[in-house]
Amino acid sequence: MKKSIFLSVLCLLFSTVTFYAQTPADSLAIEKACRDYVEGWAEGDAGRVDLGVSPELVKRTIGKDQDGVSYTSDMSASMLAAATKRNRGGVNMRDQEPGKPFSLKVTIYDITGEFALAKTVNTKYGFFDYCQLAKVNGEWKVMNVLWGYLPSQQ
Repeated sequence: MKKSIFLSVLCLLFSTVTFYAQTPADSLAIEKACRDYVEGWAEGDAGRVDLGVSPELVKRTIGKDQDGVSYTSDMSASMLAAATKRNRGGVNMRDQEPGKPFSLKVTIYDITGEFALAKTVNTKYGFFDYCQLAKVNGEWKVMNVLWGYLPSQQ
């Protein structure tokens, strides 16, 4: 009797809890959003970048002034769109791998419900992005980016 009451209570508790599991579709959509953001930028395709990022995007990095004092540099979605358009004639960064095609590695670290954390790395232009994503109106979008140069590229 005690066993059946325990199982009944346990079933009741789990029937009221909503679980958000990582699905293969979410993983593919998160990777696509990251690729649209970075590959779109590299291709000079502002429309593709728009597919991957939120209009509320905040992108940041840390720089140093001539005295070595650190400062934060911010970029909005509109500034990213303008930078992307300038890439139509080719990326204006030093090519770390001349002759090799652009490639992007995307690693998803965590998906919790409608939020995710991923990292992109491209060695051709020598930078990485830590991307925070959210599912907005059913679509995964990059909301925040903290980026930097790969250590060997500085």
